[in-house]
Amino acid sequence: MKAGQIIAPELIEIVEAERPDLALEKSDPSALKDKVLVRTVNAAVCGSDHLLFMGNGTYPAPVGMSLHESIGIIERSWTDGCKEGDLVLALPTSSNAMAEYFMGLGSSVVPLPDGVPQEQLLMAQPLGTVIYCLKRLGHWFNAEVAIVGQGPMGLLFTTMMRNMGASLIIGIDQHDNRLEAAKQMGATHTVNISDTDPIEAVTEITGGRLADLVIEVVGEEDSFNLCIQLARRKGHFINFGVPRKTQYTADIFELFRRNLQLTTSVGPDIHIDFKSAMQMIGEKRVDLAPMISHKLPFARSQEAFELATKRKGECIKIVVDFEEKRIVR
Repeated sequence: MKAGQIIAPELIEIVEAERPDLALEKSDPSALKDKVLVRTVNAAVCGSDHLLFMGNGTYPAPVGMSLHESIGIIERSWTDGCKEGDLVLALPTSSNAMAEYFMGLGSSVVPLPDGVPQEQLLMAQPLGTVIYCLKRLGHWFNAEVAIVGQGPMGLLFTTMMRNMGASLIIGIDQHDNRLEAAKQMGATHTVNISDTDPIEAVTEITGGRLADLVIEVVGEEDSFNLCIQLARRKGHFINFGVPRKTQYTADIFELFRRNLQLTTSVGPDIHIDFKSAMQMIGEKRVDLAPMISHKLPFARSQEAFELATKRKGECIKIVVDFEEKRIVR
């Protein structure tokens, strides 16, 4: 099979590799229990995939890493409830879906409904993680919300806040293309921090109240501390962005002084949250098309990662097409 391999920081090669099920049959057939072999149809570049591409790893990296938001067709199954030929949303066992085939756990497979564009259904994976987070927080009807970062995950929070009835949804980012998408996906206001002070802007938009709920979706120390400044006293702060480093120098006194409730969140309940996400997409309660900016064939995986990591002013969410039949938009 063909697979992508990050052979050095910022360098992907398309290589020949042994199909993973065949390799397991040779080395450890018992490891196939409860697994499925998935033929990849589409995958999307996630922010957590950036780290290995940008140099946070050992090289050459394992074949197929790093993509994990993926849909495909079950080629072989060693588990009950999954049959060959099913089109599914599936998590690879090791974020190694940058390949024509990958292994997944049967418990991570969710069948796809008919009649919904595949690219939007692919977004059920990241949307499921947002739903998982928001289920823990109760309702936010009529709330005033600021979302720092309007990349793919920030946009998903934006559209979910609209669904939950927030009265003000302030999208904050440094790229105009992402702020335009935020308006299409439910933001009532946008702030470009490259030319506007976000604290002054949120203060003005909320009439001096600041935000009931602030969501950090960047993963940077500066944006973490900015969120503290944007939250009103007794407000709520969600730290969702994957941290780029293991420790922050946080404005802990201000976090303490404002009596903020801090929530962190990672991961979904797969069969609950992915299905909820698919239902919302299928019923058109969310329109995720504005966040899907590019569709590139698998052979152009290098370009896909370069766009995602270095040219955020040109792209939002990039879908990698393994069938290589669609036209790049």
